[in-house]
Amino acid sequence: MKKRLNWIYGIILVLFLYILYYFKDSDHFLGAISFVLTILLFHLSDKVFKIEFKIYHYIIIILMALFGLLFSPFYFIFPFYDKVLHLVNPFLGCFLVFYIINKLKIDLKTKLIFTFSVLITLVTFAEIVEFLLDSFFDLKLQGVFEGDFVGTFKILSGEFRVLQDRITDTMFDLIFGVLGGISFVFVKLFSKKIKDKY
Repeated sequence: MKKRLNWIYGIILVLFLYILYYFKDSDHFLGAISFVLTILLFHLSDKVFKIEFKIYHYIIIILMALFGLLFSPFYFIFPFYDKVLHLVNPFLGCFLVFYIINKLKIDLKTKLIFTFSVLITLVTFAEIVEFLLDSFFDLKLQGVFEGDFVGTFKILSGEFRVLQDRITDTMFDLIFGVLGGISFVFVKLFSKKIKDKY
């Protein structure tokens, strides 16, 4: 088993190094670094806190980081890409949170309330981080823009127009995050009902 894990780690390391090498001369290098750091921090947290995430949890975090960070140019090409992510990522994130909370000896409804509460806290925290980064560095993380994309986190050198102001964007992001969390709760309750029935 340990030998197999070493092979998996080796393959992942080679993949990450390839991604960094591929993007080294690109405007998307910061997105590539963020992608790799997200996966590494997730793995480190898993080992330090002995959570014992499964392979499918790693696939979930890789997908979330891939579409949220590595494919960040899509934010400026497809105006609704951001909203789709703010709906799908919280839904997927609930699987990670629920896995941790599921170890507690409490009933399912309480676990789902905890999962939803943690998710909303994380979504809100992400919006606060976006606000602070925009306040200090004007990275245009808040708001929906359309225009010439230059760099992973900046469009400052291109012409762009505001499709959605910062406050409206933040509120919609939070709303979609809540909807993603609620969707997870309903899926879990529905699957339990089906399981109990059959």
